[in-house]
Amino acid sequence: MTDEEILATADACGMMLFGLGLDKAKFEFCILAFAKLVAAKAAAKEREACAKVCEQIDIAAFGGERPAPNDCAAAIRARGEA
Repeated sequence: MTDEEILATADACGMMLFGLGLDKAKFEFCILAFAKLVAAKAAAKEREACAKVCEQIDIAAFGGERPAPNDCAAAIRARGEA
């Protein structure tokens, strides 16, 4: 998300009404910093979850051969549909 989208989302849920005594620029900085930290942690968790999906692909289903990258990608996409 862009900074503008993050701030618009904060405004849409009423967060921009609560400045916590800070001026607007400082409050926007805090919201953006928080959003970026949350996004970074979520991305790290998602990467780890995707790696586990790839690790857990049943090699026997591929005749004992290592699955192709497309097989791993398909398994990750199927994870989102489950």
